[in-house]
Amino acid sequence: MDDSRFFAKAPCFFESNPALPLLRRAFVEAFGTFLLVLILVGSGLAVSRQSPVIPLVANLTIAISVAGALVGLIVAFGKVSGGHFNPLITIAQWLSRERSATCTAAYVVAQCCGGALGALVAGSTILVPPDAGPAATTTAFMLSEVIASAGLLSIVLGCAKSAKWETGPFGVGLWLVAAIVATPSGSYANPAVTIAVVLAKGPTSLATSTALLYVVAQLIGLLIAIVVNRIAFAPD
Repeated sequence: MDDSRFFAKAPCFFESNPALPLLRRAFVEAFGTFLLVLILVGSGLAVSRQSPVIPLVANLTIAISVAGALVGLIVAFGKVSGGHFNPLITIAQWLSRERSATCTAAYVVAQCCGGALGALVAGSTILVPPDAGPAATTTAFMLSEVIASAGLLSIVLGCAKSAKWETGPFGVGLWLVAAIVATPSGSYANPAVTIAVVLAKGPTSLATSTALLYVVAQLIGLLIAIVVNRIAFAPD
């Protein structure tokens, strides 16, 4: 679907090339909304375990997590889809005659489906007992590292392809703020760090067997990110 007749430039929330295949742009909207909702639900579950009686801390934690994730996602993928991740933005553009009805419908459906999947994944993997450790929840914690790593590397690769590549550190930092709070594994998302903390003491330390599983999960996350970015940034 070519929406180029609706707008000629690419300010914030407009894709840089509206002639890109609609399926690709909608896929990016679904993936971004999936990660955004996963962070929202995950951070809420995290504060419900850690700060249930301190509303201000809980609200600030969720706010920082969601804002961090959203800024990172917009920086990384705004070039492809406009970085809406919100049906209200898409519908507002349609009402302003800045986007076609077909594109609007595809975006909204993609956003809703991605968001629903994010909520389901977060609810099934992040809701773990507060005293449980990685050894007792291997599957959930490994999936957590897959998601954290896939999100991080998707932003890294996306920012590298952005017109403003220098925004990469900004996007990465914001994603990590969100993912560290929202994921039960703590979002190590780095094999070197994961192996190193085997030698550490304290809450960040990992057993050798757990660290090895995390590294495998991180590599899976990397492969997912590569696929996502190849779809998003395929040659025109």
